Amino acid sequence: MPGHGNARSPLDPHRLERVIAPWAADPAGPALSVVDPAGATIAGLAIGERDDGHQQRIEADVVVDGDLVARVVATGTVPGVRAHRPAIESLAAALGELVAETRRREAAEQALAGHRSEHSATALGINAAELAKGRRQQRSILSLTPPEVSGYDLASHYAAAREIGGDFFELFRLPKRGRPLAVVIADVTGKGLDAALLMAFARPVMHSALDAARGPADAIERTNRVLVGERRGTLFITLLCAVLQPGTGRVRLASAGHEPPLLVPGDGGPIQAVGDAGVLIGAFASVSPPETEITLAPGDALLFYTDGVTDAVAPSGERFGDARLLAAVSEARSGSAQDLVATIRDHVQAFQESAEPADDLTLVAVARHRRGRGRHPDRH
Repeated sequence: MPGHGNARSPLDPHRLERVIAPWAADPAGPALSVVDPAGATIAGLAIGERDDGHQQRIEADVVVDGDLVARVVATGTVPGVRAHRPAIESLAAALGELVAETRRREAAEQALAGHRSEHSATALGINAAELAKGRRQQRSILSLTPPEVSGYDLASHYAAAREIGGDFFELFRLPKRGRPLAVVIADVTGKGLDAALLMAFARPVMHSALDAARGPADAIERTNRVLVGERRGTLFITLLCAVLQPGTGRVRLASAGHEPPLLVPGDGGPIQAVGDAGVLIGAFASVSPPETEITLAPGDALLFYTDGVTDAVAPSGERFGDARLLAAVSEARSGSAQDLVATIRDHVQAFQESAEPADDLTLVAVARHRRGRGRHPDRH
């Protein structure tokens, strides 16, 4: 129950209750708690209130700069808890990032205040070091190494416009029948520390919502409810979520104000945007995201991206735009997902030359193997 947490914890109990709310909505899933290092409950049910001695319990540490600040504890049936282990570990990592980003923002604000009052070059040096460290830690929790999915190539690229970025993406297997692949790509309406803080908060919410939801539109709606209830600033999120059934190639996707993905047919057909954009999350009580269903045939690819691609700017001030993106996709359409992502990345970098990035840039590609290609067994 809220309110029994440690008042000295760096994690806000009321915020945590909202973060873990999507788990509570799934009666078949594990019960979740967040406890401090001494075992006192910060959020969720107290451990003794729900452990009947016949359930499996797993824990994931929330670690910040080598210090244990909390633990995420899940209790439930043995198969259910084990299946949710990746999501629970991801939640713990994201909570650690949330604490770390909060500390870095406070340090940066203190350093900036010191610079304004004392014109201290040392204060600015500390700020730069903290931001560089924050970028390294932020990249460590993104899905830069995708999971293996039999019959598919997965690839991604991420580049922050500043030391700390506001884009985020994730590729992970859901603990459901057929172990579907979930793809999440999002863009906070801003850059820097505030955007990174919102990203760190929203990422585990979306992850757990997908575990509990009926589909991507339902997961987005659940995430939006949490963000609206938590509103403390003026930043919002565009978000796209897709769920792929590897055996059939069936993809269900929903968007909340995000750029529609591009379907690249393996038979040489026209490249086309899939689905509608919808309304961004965090601004309205309900977003009712439109959901679309397609099937990836052998040889087809699906490209997800943020507007940092099309909004990239050349030294002349010219925008990269949709036409150049389509040209880059066409150039690499016969290759793998890695080829597709690398070609677009290289085109954007060549276009920008020495110009500063206009925005964070994220690319994710999912390509189904052509018939006859060798397949690798799924990693369990």
